[in-house]
Amino acid sequence: MKKQLPFYLFVLGLLLILISPTILSDGMFMDGLIYSTIANNLANGIGTFWDLHFSSTCMADFNGHPPLALGLQSIFYTIFGGSRYIDKIYSLLTFVIVGLVILQIWKHLGLKNAWFPLFIWFLIPLVPWAISNNMLENTMSIFTSLSVLFYLKSQNNNKYLFVLFAGIMLALGFLTKGFVAFFPWTFPFLLWLLKRKESFLSMTFGTLGIIAFTIIPLIILVILWPEAKISLQTYMDVQVINSLKNTTSVGSRFYIIGKLFTELLPALGVCFILIIWGWCKKFPMSALKTNSKTALLFFLLGLNGVIPIMISMKQSGFYILATFPFFAISIGAMFTPLIEFVFDDKFYKTKRFLFFKWISFGIFICGVALSVYFANHIGRDKNKINDMYMVIDIIPAGTTINILPNMGQDWSLHGYYARYKNIALDPDINNKREYLLIQNNELSDSAIITGYEKIKLQTIDYGLYKRIVLE
Repeated sequence: MKKQLPFYLFVLGLLLILISPTILSDGMFMDGLIYSTIANNLANGIGTFWDLHFSSTCMADFNGHPPLALGLQSIFYTIFGGSRYIDKIYSLLTFVIVGLVILQIWKHLGLKNAWFPLFIWFLIPLVPWAISNNMLENTMSIFTSLSVLFYLKSQNNNKYLFVLFAGIMLALGFLTKGFVAFFPWTFPFLLWLLKRKESFLSMTFGTLGIIAFTIIPLIILVILWPEAKISLQTYMDVQVINSLKNTTSVGSRFYIIGKLFTELLPALGVCFILIIWGWCKKFPMSALKTNSKTALLFFLLGLNGVIPIMISMKQSGFYILATFPFFAISIGAMFTPLIEFVFDDKFYKTKRFLFFKWISFGIFICGVALSVYFANHIGRDKNKINDMYMVIDIIPAGTTINILPNMGQDWSLHGYYARYKNIALDPDINNKREYLLIQNNELSDSAIITGYEKIKLQTIDYGLYKRIVLE
């Protein structure tokens, strides 16, 4: 492990450099911002676990997703307070946990150079992006990865105890993001098909066991807690059925396959460079077949998490985040003989290794320093956030203010005001709230601001008005 430490520092340092502009900076992707707002509201007693709340004027009853990830994140706000940094720290922690699970799976497979699958994982562009953006898939990845780890452990001892754990993890995965968490159900069959370490009958019982221990806790949940049944039924109606019937976000069902390929391209590019290097060093390419079955096992497992997305025309790349650890293990297993050849025992006795150690340490320190440096910067929505800070200095917490109707679909605008000071934005100008927020380029009807006085602020894109009280 001591010899491997520079490699871990190198990998983690590169990751920190990649995410440093966003990991602690202000601003977040719209979905992650909504989830952070809901979790923070829950921590402050606004909404309940089964009846989540975003804003009094927007998704007051949020049932678009199951509540587990938001409930877990709310615990962090309860313990550590509502700082915006907690949004990013929670998101980062989910990846730390998944990374540790990857290392445990790698160890169980008996492979060396455990830093390599982590390196491959971090090369997938959506992974560093998701670390900074608090996606629900981040939390779900913990449960899907743990399920696979527990089933691998069931092959050695305490079979049905670990099968029980594997199933429960997928039940938790469902309570995080829904049916997309169930793809590890196929893992026992794939393991039997490619490894044949157990009989077909044992594999069948293992598969049925995982499915049963996934479904039974969910059935018990909806029987014992009527509010859970209502919440999950609403999720089914709003999110699942609607996405299958009505929602379209891509032009082809094969979009997600193309997205998978483009996400894996950087990792495959690095592996191609390694092959060229190995060929120059006379590496026997036939050695790449050593772990081919293991590589195929995890590749097929990952693919089983991608293909079901094609059922719906509502697709996005981050939907398959939970499959990336398995693709990383697959690629890592295939190319680990080449890594062992390149970084053999002789390498650790050379001056090159000594130089690499210092470079790795420097990259890691640089990554930490850059992350701290960007902590007080705004990573996205700069003008929107700067203006928001000036506006919320004036408006009391818990206030509802007007915005123009055309601004009503700006979900991130709703999110920042709700997240930072629980301020709701009402696009119905007939309600005549005390304050009116206007995006400057949206103001075309002067009648809208009749009866309002503009508050002098050094904002850029937004203007704040206050109703004139006639005595």
